[in-house]
Order: sequence, then structure tokens, then C-alpha cells
Amino acid sequence: MPKIPTNKTTPAWWPDPGQVICALADMPLNAARGFALYGNDDEKLELIIWRRGDALTGVVNQCPHMGLPLETFPDRFLNADGDALICSAHGARFRFDGACFTGPCQGQNLRRVALSVRNGRIYLAANQP
Repeated sequence: MPKIPTNKTTPAWWPDPGQVICALADMPLNAARGFALYGNDDEKLELIIWRRGDALTGVVNQCPHMGLPLETFPDRFLNADGDALICSAHGARFRFDGACFTGPCQGQNLRRVALSVRNGRIYLAANQP
């Protein structure tokens, strides 16, 4: 029986826009952290927020290669140089924009998450990519 391709980076559930993720002060400069947003029952969306200087990027914590979370240990997302997210399962590396530039999913992207910052807090933005 042929395998049916699946989109490994499309979450089954998406939280309501405007949900607070964390305080901006909780995001260290030049670091990435993982967050989980919860809905009803077992609904959960795992995110990574990466801060470089004043810029923030958010992505769903699922590698496009096999749909696994990127980290093995909590908040261990960046490579040794701190300039790429790295998947601990197969070594795929991702730029700040979520594009994979090396590894088994080269040319694919992490699912972006639009963020907004207001009053010192990071929110899930209303318009998601």
C-alpha cells in the first residue's frame, strides 16, 4: 500500500489569537525557548520563540522531516554557535526565518507563528501565516 504524504508541521489544534505566551523579559537575548499553549481536553501547541537582539521569531516545535520536536532537553534548540535551530533527531539546521538549510529536510520550513509584543508581553498574533 503506498504511503500517503502528511504535513508534519501543521498542528491539529490552534489556540485563539491574542493569547499571552510570556513576558518579553523572560526571553533572554540571543536565545530560544520552548512554550506550550493549552486548549480544552488534550489540545496543545508547542512553540519555539527565538530572540536575536530586538527581533523575535516563532515557529511550531515540529521538524518537517519526521514531525518530531526539535529538542531532546528543555530549551536546547540552538547549535553551539547560537546561529541556527537544530533538530536533535537528525541534525537538520534552520535559519532564523525557519528555513532548513542542511539535513534531511533541506529546502523545507518550520511552520511560522506570528507574534506581537505589547506592554512588555509576547502574544500570539491574530494573523497567522
